[in-house]
Amino acid sequence: MSEFETIDTVVGKARLKRSQRKTLAISVLPDGTLELTAPMEARDDMILAKVAKRAAWIRAQRRAFKEMNAERPPPRYVSGATHRYLGRQYRLKLATGSEPGVALRGGYLHVTLPVISEADVKKSLTQWYRSHAREQFTQRLAQWNDWCKARRLPAPRLRLLTMSKRWGSALSDGTICLNPELIRAPSACVDYVITHEICHLKHPHHGPAFWRLLEQWCPQWRSLKQRLEAGEGW
Repeated sequence: MSEFETIDTVVGKARLKRSQRKTLAISVLPDGTLELTAPMEARDDMILAKVAKRAAWIRAQRRAFKEMNAERPPPRYVSGATHRYLGRQYRLKLATGSEPGVALRGGYLHVTLPVISEADVKKSLTQWYRSHAREQFTQRLAQWNDWCKARRLPAPRLRLLTMSKRWGSALSDGTICLNPELIRAPSACVDYVITHEICHLKHPHHGPAFWRLLEQWCPQWRSLKQRLEAGEGW
């Protein structure tokens, strides 16, 4: 698969890469970025023509993401602020104490610190999320060990990696990189991302065989992908 290059289209600049796939894939990311994945032999004029035919859909996707992003203010780290964990909403309850920590109890995320400040609450909560992401993701990846072994694939092992535009990626040595922010998403969406990356251990590229395998192990992947990208319900 090639690296991304930037091209001009009727709907603005797009990031284009080429792969072994047979058809053009058009994706609009939550930040409005247009990504194209084209067959190696596809001519630029054919790519641009297909983008032009999908221009209305692309603009609609961008409008939808813009509205969703506008409705979602940046998270706050004060008492009463809401935060998500595995898709469920919890409110912050802050308290001062000599033993700092975070605990999930009764619909609240209890944060205890010697001195309360938004910066310290954010730091403490970020560490808690990262710790629970490691625990949850490791357990879920372990469920694929036998599947990988039966197919002579490397056992999946976790690497937490903060990514600005991706939830996960897979390396040929079995390393599954997952964004720790994924722990805020619904459990079904977490499992979809993990399944997607596990399928890449068998099929590194987004070719027909990959999509068939993903369909087999996660038939509802399309709705989960849309829900994850839209932030629906979380």
